[in-house]
Amino acid sequence: MPKQVMTDFEGQQQLTVDAKYAQAIDHYNAESYTKADQLCTSIIQAVPNHVDAINLLGVIAQRLNRNDLAILQFQKAIAIDNKNAWFYYNLGVSFNLLGKIIAAIKVLKLALEIEPANSKITNYLIEIFDNLTSINENFSSQEKIELIFQTAIFFQNRSQLDVAVHLYRKILQNQPDNAVILSNLGLALKGIGELQEAEAILLRATSINQNFAEAFHNLGIIKKALGNFSEAITCLRKAIAIKPEFATAHYDLGVILQEQGVDEEEVVLCYQKAIDIKPDYAEAYRNLGVALQAQGESSKAITCHRKAISISPNNPHYHINLIFCIDLFAGTTSELPMIERNKWAKKHAEHLQNVLPPVNNRPNPNKILRVGYVGADFKQHSAAHIFGPMLLNYDTTQYQIFCYAGNDFEDDLTEQFKQKAMRWLSTSKIDDATLAEQIRKDNIDILVDLAGHTKGNRLLTFARKPAPIQVTAWGYPLGTAMAAMDYIFADPFIITQSKRGGYVEQIVDLPCVIHMQSNTPFPKVTDPPACKNGYVTFGAFNRFDKYSDDVFNLWAEILRRIPDAKLLLKSTRLDSPNLVIKTQLFFQDRGVSKNRLIFIGKTSRDKHLESHALIDIMLDPYPHPSGMTSLESLRMGVPVLNCEAELRYPISSSLLHILNMDEWRSKDKDDYIEKAVHFANDIEHLKTLRHQLRERFDKSVLGNSELYTKEVETIYRNLWKKWCKEQKS
Repeated sequence: MPKQVMTDFEGQQQLTVDAKYAQAIDHYNAESYTKADQLCTSIIQAVPNHVDAINLLGVIAQRLNRNDLAILQFQKAIAIDNKNAWFYYNLGVSFNLLGKIIAAIKVLKLALEIEPANSKITNYLIEIFDNLTSINENFSSQEKIELIFQTAIFFQNRSQLDVAVHLYRKILQNQPDNAVILSNLGLALKGIGELQEAEAILLRATSINQNFAEAFHNLGIIKKALGNFSEAITCLRKAIAIKPEFATAHYDLGVILQEQGVDEEEVVLCYQKAIDIKPDYAEAYRNLGVALQAQGESSKAITCHRKAISISPNNPHYHINLIFCIDLFAGTTSELPMIERNKWAKKHAEHLQNVLPPVNNRPNPNKILRVGYVGADFKQHSAAHIFGPMLLNYDTTQYQIFCYAGNDFEDDLTEQFKQKAMRWLSTSKIDDATLAEQIRKDNIDILVDLAGHTKGNRLLTFARKPAPIQVTAWGYPLGTAMAAMDYIFADPFIITQSKRGGYVEQIVDLPCVIHMQSNTPFPKVTDPPACKNGYVTFGAFNRFDKYSDDVFNLWAEILRRIPDAKLLLKSTRLDSPNLVIKTQLFFQDRGVSKNRLIFIGKTSRDKHLESHALIDIMLDPYPHPSGMTSLESLRMGVPVLNCEAELRYPISSSLLHILNMDEWRSKDKDDYIEKAVHFANDIEHLKTLRHQLRERFDKSVLGNSELYTKEVETIYRNLWKKWCKEQKS
């Protein structure tokens, strides 16, 4: 379409609209305001809705102190385009110059709704409040304070906490004992990391008004952040006592109790009460789902997660909680985990794949490769003991390692990873889009996801495709269902040939999908306890939500078939007396007395490993199998018995095959029971095997980190060469 032309104001030549507008800008910058005004007027005569010319007329009028006229022009511009923050900003400036402070603040807030991070608009709004005493509008000091207060809340709700703190302090200059302002200030200070001052401010607020529920609630949040959990609980209970229908206080009390692992029944009651008060409380439904799942109530948990999604369908994390719950739940079809992953990817990830410019990595097949690892478990955690060898043993002449760590805390293992990485970036306060841009800027060649659909994942960073090759590995073998994820690392047991057609990612086989760092300190192997006890003790050391009624029924049948055998259950959640009693009653109803059950709760890692000396055979649950639990058990000389047909991804089968222990792989539930009975009656075999397993383990790919890492690096190099070849074709 040809550009529109017109005669300029002197009638000497024909100009396009764009050229004429450019001339107007030049005249404006040269302070030739009359010529700029004439050019804009002639543009608007030809193109009445030329919004930039209308805005420039307003700016010219503003510069000439004709703000009444400027306001009319800016309002016309906004009527044409109400998504341009600068039009609102210009209008706000004119209102302010005329002393119309309320109108100025209103439109400047609208500008920030469009561009929340616009520092020029933010600073101008702050400047208005700093000069508030000189305004011309006729309203009281209290009304001025209320105006500042509402604007502080506006910024606080948008996480512009430094601005909110500044405004709250301004109010306190005139009203130092205003408990409401003190309470809000305390919470804002917490947000910028000033915890000690926040605590002092909130203590002051609660002493001024001892019936101020919100202040006690905020103080509880600060106490929690400082690690004073008992005091935090006391504060939240006080807030609830003052204001029983305080939904957020019930919710936050549930959060603390849940994190402390105490009184799980009260945790559920807290979330349920919050929901009763506020039926659309999506986060409460989400946490209630997590709490119910932890208690083995997976069906109810799934209902809660679906409710959270229905309330807040655009929250990707609620859907991830549902996926994780479904993965653990024995009562779902084998297809459902992948169906939900596909739904998640279509809803939350698919539209992000082209938001970044194409990568500009050089396709040099022999270059030193930059490998980025993304996760939240760079610490003493079972996941870190599986992916850790790739960070601790890599070939520094061929690879550079970048870690993008979302850890909630750091420890000695974190420090080891930091020392080995070329770059370490803490990502807990960086959003997915910003992280993707940083990864792209770092020119990462291969980006590795270590979480899958689990807590702390950054899948929406991967969805933006910041690296040419993206892999999900060692985190979750059910895949991500994202088109942006190129590969998934597996092995022939984890993803069988019959299941491979359902994956979006290309499947790359490792020697084994999991591995343990060489020479990891372990206690000495002991004789099986059956040698001394005269009876077999089975063990199960998994997180408790991997267990179901179906699994417990099968184990109860094993115990009925072997009348003197015992079962030792070890899980952090077994510190709950209620859960212990509930489990005892379940087995008792199935003919297994409580004196045949042993319970161990949370322990140190050393004590955890030493607990293997108390069991003869480790039972692998289903459908969600053991990973690190099986690795640890086998290295401690304790054989693992699985029910392969019931497993969604039989990690233990892979380990058992590598260690020449295929006879411990059961084809179905009946075979599982028969094998348990058979091995329990052969204590000599258990003793011989126990003293062979560690050497077998350490000589295999499972315990040889140098060998395992070389295998992985060979795969990295081959994937890179393949990508380079594709760029040249």
